[in-house]
Amino acid sequence: TIYPGMQFTSVFIHDFLQKVGYPMSLNDVCCYVPAWFGVIASLFTGLLAYECTGSKNVGAVATMIMSIIPAHIMRSVGGGYDNECVAMTAMTMTFYFWVRSLRNDRSWMFGAVAGLAYFYMVAAWGGYIFVLNMVGFHAGVLTLFGGRFSFKLQKAYSLFYIIGTLLAIQIPVVG
Repeated sequence: TIYPGMQFTSVFIHDFLQKVGYPMSLNDVCCYVPAWFGVIASLFTGLLAYECTGSKNVGAVATMIMSIIPAHIMRSVGGGYDNECVAMTAMTMTFYFWVRSLRNDRSWMFGAVAGLAYFYMVAAWGGYIFVLNMVGFHAGVLTLFGGRFSFKLQKAYSLFYIIGTLLAIQIPVVG
């Protein structure tokens, strides 16, 4: 099964580099994509840890730990062009923006950004169901067991789910 997200990402990066005057062959871009996206996934993990704790030190440690986890290194080695390198970045991006959407009463709009990140995850990898289930599970736990239902949560989840699902079904493998 071919998920088109990785190929579109590589072509977009290639075209962008051409336009800014940094010519690089598509083959070179494909070789660097895993390393670049490994760094980005580590940074989003740090942002997620910071968002959850409010501690810059925790964010820095989480970034460092993510960068040395063997499973992550295996998916972010230069030249190892596989869906997981882009998918890990999309997954951590989705989780970060989901948690960010719950920060305060005005941050629920980040639920839409989480929906866009989820769409990117769907386009990149078949493990997108895990992301959808984890966000839904988190919202359910907050509502049912945490006593933290709010209209902010409802708006953020509604935006995430509607935008994410409407875009996800546009991917031929899914829809």
